[in-house]
Amino acid sequence: AGMTGGRLNRFNIVKQSKDYDQHGDYVRHWLPELKDVPTQFIHEPWKMNQFQQAEANCRLGVDYPNPIAKPFYPNATSG
Repeated sequence: AGMTGGRLNRFNIVKQSKDYDQHGDYVRHWLPELKDVPTQFIHEPWKMNQFQQAEANCRLGVDYPNPIAKPFYPNATSG
């Protein structure tokens, strides 16, 4: 409804998560499998290498699912 042109809004969950939960407290509360993930990766755990995953007791595809879709990262041309 109301999609007659103009601006296309995209909800960027990673950006929102970083903006409103900077230290990952909310994420860690609701996703206990991420409780030991370092803050720098809490919003994007798929960026951890295998060594970091082992240290955090969070193996992607085993303890926490791999991303279903490629994450969207806006750039100057995409709005």
